[in-house]
Amino acid sequence: MSLKPWYAVATPHEDIRKGRLEEAVFAANIWAVVQGTAPEVYLDPEEFFGKTYMTTGIGTVLSRVSNALAGKSESGDRIISLQTSFGGGKTHTLVALWHLAKHAGKLKHSTHAKDLSRVLENRFPEQVRSVAVFTNASCDATQGRETPEGIHTRTLWGELAVQLGGKKLYEKIRANDETQRVPQGIFADVLREATPCIILLDELADYCVGAAAVPVGDTTLADQTISFIQQLEEAVDQVPGSAVVATLPASKYEVAQSEKGQETFMTLEKRFQRLGADVKPVADDEIYEVVRARLFESITPPDEPDHPKKVAQTYQTMYATHSGEVLSEAAKKTYREQIERAYPFHPLVIDALHTRWGSHPDFQRTRGVLRLLASVVGDLWKRRKGSTQTQHLIQPCHIRWSIDAMQAALTRLWGPAYQSVAAADIIGQKSNAAAFDEERGADYAREEIGQGIAAAILLGSFGGKAGRSGFSSKEIKLACSKQGVNWNYADGALLELENRCFYLHSTTAGALGKRYWFSTKPTLNKLIIQYRQQMAGETFEDEILEDLRTQAGKGALAGATWRVIVDPAEDLPEQKALTLLILPPSLAWNGNGPEKDLARDQVLKISGKCGGRDRLFKNTLISLAGTSRGLNKLRQARREKAALEGVKSDYGDQLDKGQRDDLQKRLEAVERSTLEALGPAYTVAIRVQGEDVEVCSLADARPSFQEHLGYLWTTLVDDEEWILRRVGSVTLEKTGLILKEGALRIKDAIDAFLRFTDKPMISSKDAVTAGLVQACADGLIGIGRGGSPSTLQASYCRQSVSVDPNEDGVWIIPAFEPEQEEGAKDTGAAQTGEESVSPGEGGREDVGATGVAGVGTTPSEEEVRKVRRFKVSGSVPVENYSELFRCFVGPAARMNLKKLNLGIQFEMETFPDKELDPNDPSLKAMEEAARQLGIEFEKEE
Repeated sequence: MSLKPWYAVATPHEDIRKGRLEEAVFAANIWAVVQGTAPEVYLDPEEFFGKTYMTTGIGTVLSRVSNALAGKSESGDRIISLQTSFGGGKTHTLVALWHLAKHAGKLKHSTHAKDLSRVLENRFPEQVRSVAVFTNASCDATQGRETPEGIHTRTLWGELAVQLGGKKLYEKIRANDETQRVPQGIFADVLREATPCIILLDELADYCVGAAAVPVGDTTLADQTISFIQQLEEAVDQVPGSAVVATLPASKYEVAQSEKGQETFMTLEKRFQRLGADVKPVADDEIYEVVRARLFESITPPDEPDHPKKVAQTYQTMYATHSGEVLSEAAKKTYREQIERAYPFHPLVIDALHTRWGSHPDFQRTRGVLRLLASVVGDLWKRRKGSTQTQHLIQPCHIRWSIDAMQAALTRLWGPAYQSVAAADIIGQKSNAAAFDEERGADYAREEIGQGIAAAILLGSFGGKAGRSGFSSKEIKLACSKQGVNWNYADGALLELENRCFYLHSTTAGALGKRYWFSTKPTLNKLIIQYRQQMAGETFEDEILEDLRTQAGKGALAGATWRVIVDPAEDLPEQKALTLLILPPSLAWNGNGPEKDLARDQVLKISGKCGGRDRLFKNTLISLAGTSRGLNKLRQARREKAALEGVKSDYGDQLDKGQRDDLQKRLEAVERSTLEALGPAYTVAIRVQGEDVEVCSLADARPSFQEHLGYLWTTLVDDEEWILRRVGSVTLEKTGLILKEGALRIKDAIDAFLRFTDKPMISSKDAVTAGLVQACADGLIGIGRGGSPSTLQASYCRQSVSVDPNEDGVWIIPAFEPEQEEGAKDTGAAQTGEESVSPGEGGREDVGATGVAGVGTTPSEEEVRKVRRFKVSGSVPVENYSELFRCFVGPAARMNLKKLNLGIQFEMETFPDKELDPNDPSLKAMEEAARQLGIEFEKEE
């Protein structure tokens, strides 16, 4: 069913539409009416009755007084006390009586006084001789009052006599007034000459509080005044045609805090109750009609008289559909009638102010409700064209607590601290509720879901039943749900507000769900946020590094063989096996930003130097760096953990059990999230390639850091092939280990993989030996065992062989046909097809034409060896390091290698165990290789 907004149907009074909401408009003052200084709404009898809802109580009082003035009532109906709390309609009733007595003829024929004619049965007072009004502002207890007649009155009885009959009647009690002594038995004479008359007494208890300070003989003026009330009641009882109506507060605490003032109130109460009838001007179930009559010019247009009924039916049907989520009475027919009576307000708005707020001794129930609701209506009317909220009814969720009247009432009744509560959580674009709506956008922003719920909760945060303030979740849905808006928004919004709001408290409420209220005491959220703010500048570097060490130390997954070092120092010792270096959070890898340069420079620095010397084993280091985004999230989780730990440490003993349990749950959750953030933070693997670095960015992460490192290992081994579990034949070929001539010690081959960054990384030394063993079995290479290639005790090819990577005397040799092998001494011949001389015969290792030991012919023992030292040096690119090993390092290692520098500036110096002939083929081969590589070869004969 399509429904119109309330402002397209109902029309507020002009003063509300135009924002003329003066305090005096809602604070009736009978003495100001008498003086002619009250607002026009109180001075004009027709306008007054036009805006007055004729409650049962007001109608009863008007009818009784009208009969009394006509001399048709018993004495008990002519003495009336109106006893309600502040703002309960007492003074409004006195103003109605004043106009009835003063303007009966005009009202009898007025269209604005139809309800008045109804309750009087059209029998208006024919002629009222006099009306006397006395309030706490009429005659000062100490100074008295100078009347227009030139009489200086000093007491209640003096004032009443002057107003009832001027100087003539005043003369009857002049002596009593001047001496401030109560007239004894003579006031009936005054009334007889003044009837038909009515006496209206307002705020008499408050007047007596001041009069108690005025001494009269051994008594006070207050004592004399209370005594006069008895004289007055007896006089009215004796004189038909006279009536007295007096107002009394509902409680002694509304009069004064002093014991004397409260005693005065109780005495007055007894005096009026002894003879008079007590009437309540406004019953609780009439407040809806009172509000509508005072605030609205019309509730429905002539062409839509049933619109309130249609709205009530629609909303009651909605509540019935969700009967388990709202108060049980909301799904009943009686609640539909309640909505119709309260229209355009939702009943909960009026009920909360009238009953909950009305429990405060300083809140004037009827007057206060009218004043606040007038402000709400005026605000919504003013903003109606720009509003995006659904407003079939005026609900608690539509209240803006930034309205001056609402702010003033909030602080006056409940304390100034609530301004901070409202500012932080409810009103303004920076409030927590507004921030939530903005983040969610769409319906949340248009309907102000979060702000509306927060506004409703604040309304219900005071004066709850049995001291239990706040709205239950069922009441909140009643207060905030709107036809046409997703019913379930409230659940998510409540949960989010609980997490965000600084001052929002909650507790379980049994069948009603949870109960929510705002308090000036900060919630756990507030404390946590304060600690977060205190730690905003912390980087948590040490804490993150400690977490990394702890998690990395739990063991490897996925068969990872690397050693893990967190936050490596620049003087990191040589790492002769694969090592994962986890960089500190301060070295983030961030695209092309400066952070990336810092991380890159640190990786190259560690790779280049080992303390004060050049690093030899460069191809064992992989670095793992974090990204700026990932590290920020990790720091955020760490900050949350630190904030929670700070709150627990500093405020743990001040929290209630619910808060302590909540804090512990949050700590457990943030502990998990902190550890789970490590993996997503560290997703960039870096290795050195030549003079620069190569990067692998992980596309995913794992929940635990241990699993994350396993995922990193799998990626680098299986996907990126940075790390080889076994060196295959293709890699052996590329790195020059499939020899066609010469020989190379397997330990040197392994060292080449561990040292030089042009080669793949290996998971372990076994990766190389396993590859070589397979290549040997496939007939791609041979493997020999012996002190040198020329003295091999055994050679293997096309057969399985066991190789220990740490064994010294194991060599890579060219492949050969096994059937040609006759022993270790025939190795050279088997390889070259030439006759080989054994070391025993030749007296040295076999040296081939290529300069690699174990290949070629052997000179005769008689040849003189004259070369005692040779040196190779020069600048060699990294990609040529395999040639250096094959041509120089390998042969020299078998000749007493004394000096070796494998930096970019290559240098090797060798002192052979036995002097070599200058024309030795191995030397010649080295000279030729040096020439081709563009480096120097020096020999000393």
